Amino acid sequence: MLSPKIENIALSGTMEIAAKTLDMKKRGINVIDLCVGESDLPTPKHIKEAAQKAIVENKTRYTSNVGIVELREAVCEKFKNEYGADYSNKEVIISNGAKQAVYNTLQSIITNGDEVILPIPYYVSYPPMIQLAGGVPVFVKTKTSNSYKITYDELVEAITPKSKALLLCNPNNPSGSLYSKEELEKLLELAYKKGLYIISDEIYEKFIYDNRSFTSIAHFSKYFKDKLIIINGVSKAYAMTGWRIGYAVAPSEIISGMNKLQSHTTSNACTISQYAALAALKGTQSVVEDQRKVFESRRTLVHKLLQDIKGIKFVDPHGAFYFFINIAEILDNNSDFNTSKEFCIKLLDEIHVAIVPGTVFGMEGYVRISYAKSEKDLIEALDRIKKLLAGL
Repeated sequence: MLSPKIENIALSGTMEIAAKTLDMKKRGINVIDLCVGESDLPTPKHIKEAAQKAIVENKTRYTSNVGIVELREAVCEKFKNEYGADYSNKEVIISNGAKQAVYNTLQSIITNGDEVILPIPYYVSYPPMIQLAGGVPVFVKTKTSNSYKITYDELVEAITPKSKALLLCNPNNPSGSLYSKEELEKLLELAYKKGLYIISDEIYEKFIYDNRSFTSIAHFSKYFKDKLIIINGVSKAYAMTGWRIGYAVAPSEIISGMNKLQSHTTSNACTISQYAALAALKGTQSVVEDQRKVFESRRTLVHKLLQDIKGIKFVDPHGAFYFFINIAEILDNNSDFNTSKEFCIKLLDEIHVAIVPGTVFGMEGYVRISYAKSEKDLIEALDRIKKLLAGL
């Protein structure tokens, strides 16, 4: 018999579709997977060489639970150089991916009944993480007209005496929306005034398009530092998803709490991966820009292809590598499927294209597609979808 807290949460929606996709591929079916947010580009050569060097030099033992000093200092250096923010290595913890950093954060600051304000659409794992920590997710339905970003007025309405934190994903997964410096400043001023922690998942920070700039909440550390918790990692920017290295930057008291929790769960992140991450942060950053350009080109391609498909709407994404697509018109006009999940299953079963239903992000009537795939696959997948819908 499982405990109620496990019984009451569902398997990750993205992983559910991914599992079915993998099973179909094992059976020899040519599935084009636009489901999981994982770059198809290789980890840069110098990073892989650093990992090999670590193995040869027998750097294969336990490290400090919070991570090797060199890597934590490299994170501090990054924040100083890129955002003008002063952090010490005591304000950094290295984790097994950014997802664990979010989980550890919530476990460390949430008391039973605390409310965490969560804009919709949200990353699929945020609500279960909040609930597992004993918290209550307070959902705020954002508007298409504001590119799915929570506004100052919406935040005012969501805050109650039980509010403990505001959790943002910027750039956003699944919508690709990007908060401006001015938008963030207003939200942070209000949250800080009300005593809220501001947790910002910035894992997609390097994938910004249309000559726009990214603003980390670290930019405001001079004013709000004791309430800022920043989540990041190397998975997306350096095509290192499987290396499982993320980190949190926060007040030392919170890092200390996360350290306690991590010491009793996973202990330190993979030692070899930490040295690879160190090479990623300290080495040339031109590889990141090279990958960003690839994704921007793919985004332009997908944008063009989507415009040729009748019955869908979308807001242009300015970050990450997803399109969040409104299929309400398609659902209303077809009896073959009534929900976004049924739509996704039909695509997977009939034309072998895997995408994610919007319900897992809190929005029915939407689907998410990832363009972290080759242009050939993207063209083929969207052509299949276009032909299927034309025949309905």
